Amino acid sequence: MYKNPQMQYLRTRVLTATPGELLVMLYDGLLQRLRQSKLSIEENRIDKAGELLGSAHDILGELMTSLDAKQSPELAENLLNLYMYCKELLIKALAELDTKHLDEAQELLGPLREAWAEAEKSLRKEDQRALGG
Repeated sequence: MYKNPQMQYLRTRVLTATPGELLVMLYDGLLQRLRQSKLSIEENRIDKAGELLGSAHDILGELMTSLDAKQSPELAENLLNLYMYCKELLIKALAELDTKHLDEAQELLGPLREAWAEAEKSLRKEDQRALGG
């Protein structure tokens, strides 16, 4: 078991989260890594930036594999294209050491995170109403 209370909390949070909450957590982790990698590039900590961008790249891959084209083919295709484009932006940011690519990725992904969070909140309210709460 985890001795670190923060890790235990995170583990419990992930294990008890709804699919929508997990999606928002992925976006939060992705956006956090983009912010941290931008700061690392600005501070010329290139190794740290590379590590963070690699992690962000992995999260984008996870988001890509979570797409369900059966539910909404057009949405899945649009999100897949967006995620692939953002992966390219991360690669450019590291190759060129230029944070403008990270800014663009954040501008594209930030509103999606907010939309998913709002959708999850609406679903929870509907569930509570359905249960009589």
